[in-house]
Amino acid sequence: MIMIRLGWMGQPLPTLWEQLVDWKNGLWRITFSWQWDITQFLPYDVHLWTIPIEFSNSLLLCGHWAAFEFFGGMVLAEIGLIQEARRERATAAIQNKEAESDTETPSGTLESYSNSATTLLFKTFLLGNFIFALFVAGWPDQVNDITPGIAPLFRNTMEPYFTMGGDLVAFPWYALGAIQIVAALQQIKVLQNLFVTPFAQYLADISYALYLVHGPVLDVLEHRWMPYVWALVGGRDEAGMWGRMIAWFIGLVALGVPTIWGSDVFWRTVDVHTVKFSRWVETLCVRDE
Repeated sequence: MIMIRLGWMGQPLPTLWEQLVDWKNGLWRITFSWQWDITQFLPYDVHLWTIPIEFSNSLLLCGHWAAFEFFGGMVLAEIGLIQEARRERATAAIQNKEAESDTETPSGTLESYSNSATTLLFKTFLLGNFIFALFVAGWPDQVNDITPGIAPLFRNTMEPYFTMGGDLVAFPWYALGAIQIVAALQQIKVLQNLFVTPFAQYLADISYALYLVHGPVLDVLEHRWMPYVWALVGGRDEAGMWGRMIAWFIGLVALGVPTIWGSDVFWRTVDVHTVKFSRWVETLCVRDE
């Protein structure tokens, strides 16, 4: 709202009072927890369209396509807890039978080999799912009915989403891909290692701030900077494949740097202190037994 009043983005309303009332109505729309199963173009930042979905399905795990993700996450979390408990029991059993470990029988070796082969096949299956999900994550906004690889998925989209058309055609595939990605990351150690690096952990720290900030930053800068970038490659409509790749890369750097910087500032000045304040309020509301 402040950026709109300053004239950096959007069209400000005539008076500050009208702007505040409109902003209040925008916040109210975000809490429409039972009217989320449409593509909402929320005022002030369209990128926040997922908040009603998250709010609704966090209140009650039922609904439509997004509920599948929440149920899937619940199942994957339960699987993780079961596997952790099994590992703890197996470790305890090994420690209790250390004296017998030096006398492993050939049948034990064969069983171990069989388990290893089964695990390898299972992880290969998950890796294939992971690659498929990353491909689905690149679902194009336009001409998805003729895009190689995406077109067969488009034609086989489950009902009622295929009939509903529009953006909703992609959503069930996004939901399936999300489960596939998380399942693979849960089971494959090599993939997990990618997310424990300092850079990945930093992105995790600013992830929510990045979610909130990237929309306003792009709204302020994209229409001011990208015309110059497209001019370098001969225009948006005339640029070929390589021209679009160059424009994409330049845009990634030119818009990515201020977006990350803005997210970092928001994280340090707002997000971190909000969490501290919430925990302080929690200490006032919870009584130690």
